[in-house]
Amino acid sequence: MARLPVLRWRGGVGRASKMRRIMKTVLKLLLLAVAALALSAVLVVWLALNDRPLVDRDSAMTATDVARVRDLVSAADPRKHPQEGEVIRTFHADGHDLDLVLHDASRRLLHGAGRVVLADQSARVQLSVQWPRSPFGHWLNVEAQVRQTAGWPELERLQIGRVPVPAGLARWLLVQVAAHYGATEQVQTVMGMVQRVTLQPAEIVLDYVWRPEGLRTVMLPPGDQQRLRAYVDRLVPLVRKAQDTVPLAALLPPMFELARQRTDAAGSTDEVAAQENRAALIALALYATGQSPSRFVQDAKQWAHPVPHPVLLRGREDFSMHFLISAVLAAEGGGRLADAIGLYKEISDSRGGSGFSFNDIAADRAGTRFGQIATHSARHLQAELAKGVTDEDFMPGVADLPEFLSEAEFKATYGEIGAPAYERMKAEIERRVASRPLLR
Repeated sequence: MARLPVLRWRGGVGRASKMRRIMKTVLKLLLLAVAALALSAVLVVWLALNDRPLVDRDSAMTATDVARVRDLVSAADPRKHPQEGEVIRTFHADGHDLDLVLHDASRRLLHGAGRVVLADQSARVQLSVQWPRSPFGHWLNVEAQVRQTAGWPELERLQIGRVPVPAGLARWLLVQVAAHYGATEQVQTVMGMVQRVTLQPAEIVLDYVWRPEGLRTVMLPPGDQQRLRAYVDRLVPLVRKAQDTVPLAALLPPMFELARQRTDAAGSTDEVAAQENRAALIALALYATGQSPSRFVQDAKQWAHPVPHPVLLRGREDFSMHFLISAVLAAEGGGRLADAIGLYKEISDSRGGSGFSFNDIAADRAGTRFGQIATHSARHLQAELAKGVTDEDFMPGVADLPEFLSEAEFKATYGEIGAPAYERMKAEIERRVASRPLLR
């Protein structure tokens, strides 16, 4: 009987030792699982990234490309073909047009490059996005194959780097990306308008129903519409007492002061500041170009309307239009499309309009830079504008730059776009824009 306590003690030690062994085994398994996951993640990253881009091509759209896209959009504009009811319309775009639009969108939105190749009943889409430098490479290459079906084209294959992604998972990822960027409603609106997409060897054909109210929501979501109203309301008293013209330099500080106040009220984040700055620029651009906000917001017909006056920049109304339109384009996605549109406008002028003007190009470039700063250094710009500005702070002197050049005069002096003489003039414009205090 005296041995019983000893037996109990040994039994307790045995159970404790066994539990310790079990715990050690569990911990080892957990560590192995974590290590396996880490190694798997490293392996996936290694397989997904590459040293070289899959798509390597020039960045900007040419003036001819922009002209082609504009012609396509103009031809498809349903306002030019008014019909009663929800009539199904058809839009055709050849492979080159689709390719250049995808490429420019990739450059502006992803800072990469894109390509699309149409084939019979299919399309191959390739994207190359620059990634932060790493030991595994700094290019994320994506390739997708879309196949025509009896209904919509369906994603048949997706590959990220050297990693194949199952089609079901790929579709789920696309939904998540749209949700992350708050684009779910816009995607659903567009999908509701498009009735059928047909992939052909040389073109893509879209059958769609024109619903302008849905398109307004896509172009300017409800949150942005509410922001826009705040800035339109702010413009009303600012221009009410103006005699004939309004300097842009007088409008920028109070408009961006409102942006600063609204940013602070919403939490002072960079994202909110950029959203407010974009709304301020859209309101100013609409006002300067004489366009009603009802073009984008149906309820804007009920808003207060600022008294129309020419908005001047360095004494010229056309400069303010060039500046603000380019600023909005840059703030909405990047500067390359603004460059191309500004260049296309000047080439069009040289073929029968007012003539090619390098000073208008300077206004485009200054506006583009302003729009980029408005989103990338949003709160800093708000603070700088609060101090008050003059034209010289954000628009270089351009009185000595050639303007009103006919196509023949332009070619005789500067050759083609991209020729050395033209590039020297372009570099001079860039130097002047970069010298402005607000654009540095």
